[in-house]
This record gives sequence, C-alpha cells and structure tokens, in this order.
Amino acid sequence: MLDGGDVMGTMVRLYVIWLAFVSCGVNASETRIDKPVLGIPYTLIEQADTSKISIDDHQITIAAKKGTDLYTSPDGSSAADNAPRVYFEPKADFIFSAKVTAGFNSAYDGGAIFVYADSGNWGKLLFERFKSGANGVASTVAHGTGDDAYHTVHTSTELYLKIVRRNKGFIFYQSEDGLKWFYLRSFTLASSKPVKLGFIAQSPLSPEFVATYSDISFEEKTISDFWQGK
Repeated sequence: MLDGGDVMGTMVRLYVIWLAFVSCGVNASETRIDKPVLGIPYTLIEQADTSKISIDDHQITIAAKKGTDLYTSPDGSSAADNAPRVYFEPKADFIFSAKVTAGFNSAYDGGAIFVYADSGNWGKLLFERFKSGANGVASTVAHGTGDDAYHTVHTSTELYLKIVRRNKGFIFYQSEDGLKWFYLRSFTLASSKPVKLGFIAQSPLSPEFVATYSDISFEEKTISDFWQGK
C-alpha cells in the first residue's frame, strides 16, 4: 500500500511523464544496425529521440533523459511510451539475458529488458531505484492497463535479467551472478503482432540516467528447465 509520500511521488512522476509525452510523443527517431552485433542475428533498431545510445562489441549503453518512461497506470488513465530503447524482432522461442549496470540518481531511474507488441501490450523487467531509496527488481505487464509488481531488493548496482519465450508465453527471471536464476513471473500478450525484444532505460525524474547492458546472450531455442530458464 502506498503512503502519502509514495502517492505524492507517483503524482509528480506522472506529471513529468505527461509533459514529456505531450512534447515528444512516442515516435522517436530510429537508427538501424543491419549487421549482427553482440551475438544477436537480427537487425537492431535504436530509438532514442533526445536521449543517447551507444553500442560496441561488448555492451550497449543507454543514457535516458528526464521525463522518459514506459509506463501504464493500473486504471489505464496515464501512460508513457517515450523511453529510449534498442530492440530487434525474434522469430521463434528464445532465451534472452543481460547484465544491467545502473547509475542510479533518483527514484524510478531504471534499466530494463522488455518484450513489446504495441503500446498497450508489453512486458518490462526492470532494475530500478525505488521510491524508498533501495535498488530492486520490478516488472510491469500491460494489457491496456499496467500491473506494477515489486519483486526483490538488492544492494548492488548490477544485476542479471532474463526473458524467455516458450510458445505464446513469456517468462521473467533474475540472477545475481548470471548462473543461478530465480523465476519471477510468466504471462502472455494479448496481441497477434510480432514482438519486439530488447533493452530500454527510463528517467522520469532525474536529469539523466545511464544503464549499461553487458554479458548479453540470445539463443533461439525452447527451454527444457522452466525454473532456471534454460
């Protein structure tokens, strides 16, 4: 349950997101990388608008500007879809993971991996600075409305995240070392559109938040171990 401070913080966050959403919209400029990068065999698409994205042979860095987010409120009355991202379109079952290193500044700063069908149907697995000041893992699955869920708290600024697709379902996992994984949740998306998969960062309140994604792994295979996502 949210206390008075949490409610006020959420209201401020939504107002900043609304201003950014109105001024920037969701149609950010796109850059295509048509050669395989970081073991991903599909075209990568960068969508950044005023934020910055850099990609090299080892990692992806996203510097999200203030007012950026991917968010839908539980009642569907507020939404934002202007966070900078890098994504591709997988064609089959997959196992996708990365280590997220976060330069946290303010509440709701976060680096995530995500799966996205359209603006009303997506799933986000987020390493975030909570309103309390703690760092932790949260997730949202949107089906027209959002369902923010808070999972675990961590003292580190680095964490491994994983998304798996098996048939029509998606599964979220987290890990502290990239070896032993912990199941978080599973879901489907109510859309027949091809999904986009990738990396996204948000900075609703900070002037800038930087997330780095390394140890990136992508395999097109069907898992045989549900609890480990392998």
